[in-house]
Amino acid sequence: MAEGMLLAVAQKIIEDLGSWTFQEVGSLWDVEAELENIKNTLSTIQAVLQDAAEQQSHNHQVRDWLEKLKDAVYEADDLLSEFLTEALRRGGTSENIAKKVRGFFSSSNPLVFRYDMSCKIKAMRQKLNAIAEDRKKFHLKECHVEPHVSMDREETHSFVPNENVFGREDDKKAIIKLLLDPNVEENVSVVPIVGIGGLGKTTLAQYVYNDDIVKKAF
Repeated sequence: MAEGMLLAVAQKIIEDLGSWTFQEVGSLWDVEAELENIKNTLSTIQAVLQDAAEQQSHNHQVRDWLEKLKDAVYEADDLLSEFLTEALRRGGTSENIAKKVRGFFSSSNPLVFRYDMSCKIKAMRQKLNAIAEDRKKFHLKECHVEPHVSMDREETHSFVPNENVFGREDDKKAIIKLLLDPNVEENVSVVPIVGIGGLGKTTLAQYVYNDDIVKKAF
C-alpha cells in the first residue's frame, strides 16, 4: 500500500533527523532549528496517517491531502539526503571546511552553501507546516506511533550499522571512486544520490562518510 511506504519514509526521516549526525551537521550549518521543526511536524502528521488512509476512499479532499503529503515527504527525503551528502563532503568541523572543499565544488564559499541550503530547508519546513495545518480540516483521529528513542551521543556519532546498507556496497564503492578520482576533481560540483523515497539515500551517504578511505582522504 502506498500509505505504508509513505509512513515508512516519514518514520525514516524522523529517525534520521533525531540522529547525532544530523544534529551535528545541522548545528554546524546553522539549520538545526529548522530540521528540528521538520522532525516535529512530520511526527504530528504521522499520527493521523492511518485515519487519513482509511478516509481517502470516500473523501476526495483527504485523498488530495495525502497526495500533497506524499510529494512533500519524498521531496524532503531527497533534500535532506542532498544536504547531508554535501555537508559531510565539505567537512565535519568548521576549521577544515575551507581546505576540504577547495577543488571539489564550483561554488567553494561555505556561506553560499549555507545560504542555499538554509533557503531550501526553510521552504520545505513551511510546506510541511502548511500541510500539517490543513489536516485540521478533516478532523483526523490521532493514532499512537512508537517514538524513536535517540541513544547517547557517544553511541550514535555518525554510526550506520552494516545491516542497514545491505546490498549497497557497490553503490558505496562507486561514490567513493568518484569522490577520489583525480581526473574529475576539477569538474565535480555535486555528488548526487538519487532514487525514490525510502531507498536509504541518507543512510548510504552516512555509510560513505564513515568509510576509512574517505576519512583519510578528507
